[in-house]
Amino acid sequence: MSRARTGTLIPPDKDGLWKARVTKTHADGSVSRPIYSLGTTDKAIARRKLAQLVAALAKARGGSPAGDAPIVTETVREYAEEWLERRKAQGVVAVADERRNLELHILPSIGHLPLGDVRSPHVRAVLEAVVIKPRQRPKRSGVPDQPATYSHQTIKHVRGVMHRLFDAAWRAEIIESNPVSRVRTPRVREIRKERIILTDAEFERFVGCAEVDLELRMASIVARCEGGMRTGDLLRWDWSMIDRAAFAECIVPRSKTGTPQALAIPPVLAPFLRAWWERAGCPASGAVFPARRGRNAGGFKRKNGYTFAARLRTALFRAGIRRLPPVEVPNTSPGTRTDLGRVAPGAKLAPNPSDPLYFETTVTRPVDFHSFRRAFNTALAEAGINVQTAMALAAHSDARTHMRYVMKTTVMRTIPEAVLPRLPGALLVESSGFRRLPMPSAEETEEFQRATQESNLRPTAPEAHATTHEIMGESGGFGQFRAACFALLRAAALGDDEGALAALERLREALMLDTVPHAVTLAAEVLDAEQAVRESA
Repeated sequence: MSRARTGTLIPPDKDGLWKARVTKTHADGSVSRPIYSLGTTDKAIARRKLAQLVAALAKARGGSPAGDAPIVTETVREYAEEWLERRKAQGVVAVADERRNLELHILPSIGHLPLGDVRSPHVRAVLEAVVIKPRQRPKRSGVPDQPATYSHQTIKHVRGVMHRLFDAAWRAEIIESNPVSRVRTPRVREIRKERIILTDAEFERFVGCAEVDLELRMASIVARCEGGMRTGDLLRWDWSMIDRAAFAECIVPRSKTGTPQALAIPPVLAPFLRAWWERAGCPASGAVFPARRGRNAGGFKRKNGYTFAARLRTALFRAGIRRLPPVEVPNTSPGTRTDLGRVAPGAKLAPNPSDPLYFETTVTRPVDFHSFRRAFNTALAEAGINVQTAMALAAHSDARTHMRYVMKTTVMRTIPEAVLPRLPGALLVESSGFRRLPMPSAEETEEFQRATQESNLRPTAPEAHATTHEIMGESGGFGQFRAACFALLRAAALGDDEGALAALERLREALMLDTVPHAVTLAAEVLDAEQAVRESA
């Protein structure tokens, strides 16, 4: 009778994980001794896992459908495929985004590792790689490509996918612990840019423009008025969800949460929605905003990847909605091979590259279709609607989400007058860089008339001479300086701006000062000192 196989433990190597070597008999009778990773740094746990491994191999030899290899040898990539398929069957909406994050950021780094071999340093390395990985922005008309890195939100999504993946493996008792639990999302310094939203005047002008596609205008009206519906909600909206008799209520298919919501149809929206229904032929069911081209024409648009953003910005420009003057660009059409030297005849108007409605700036991002939902939530906050009601109307599950809109209201942006100090009016005159001098007396008028006739006039009054030495020391050129002072005084009295600027330049040259405000200040001090001496005399 052959001895029962127990396997052999192999001490940890550089990775710190215990491994095991177990004799394995294959279906053709051949024997091998492969090495299995036990996925633990604890020797006691390694012994228990070795016993489970031996039992699994013995069961496999007995013809069990468990397969040739125990589950501890399954790689991250293999388990991820099974996990995604299960989530897709469960109807999880974010499966497509999870797959994209796995294939783009996670599997290239740890996909080849056995599931039990992944440790916290592996997870941390994946996240740190995303932090420094360059991301190429999509090309925009008139703006060169700008290298950028992934946002903090994207890094949080990558960590979230890994946490859900390994949490499922841990709950299934495949791995000892979740290695993602010990890893925090790396801190990334970034400017949190807000999306631009249309003002009510801009929105009214947009939906009233006959040159804009009617479907886009209707979808915008619904998104702005009916609970801030998302693009996914509009694509899943069915006529059977709407009260087609009185157009008083409807069901909003909240695609993000998967929970339909009953809402009243605002009176301002009801006539537009009724006209759109009659235009469609008064259907009892079917897509409210159906596909208009392709094999699915008349049915529902595709659920994933559809966006109104590009169409919206094109339509906004066509409706004449802009915040900066447009610019002229070559009149190229899609597909023009400018790289081959082909030049389109003439020019056309295009959005200004600095216009925040159409391009990203240092503090904002351009408008998109989700901006209508943001406008709805902002209007709720501006109207002072309480948090519970606002959360219910917008289908927010977290109060912090609504509080972000509250913090952007006009009240929260306005500094109360009670907290501000009273500032002296004289500071405004000094800050302007020009000091309005008082009207001259008869003696001063006669003096500066004589001074203008002799550019190198020397002071005759002993008081002024003493004041000059007190302020300027023993430096020369005082006559030129004093003449410029009186010239400035005369120009100020007569309201001669050109004469005042010329006098200021003469003051600057006489004093060798770098800035005109310095010359004005010193001239005023000299004249004030002379006036004080005359009054004391």
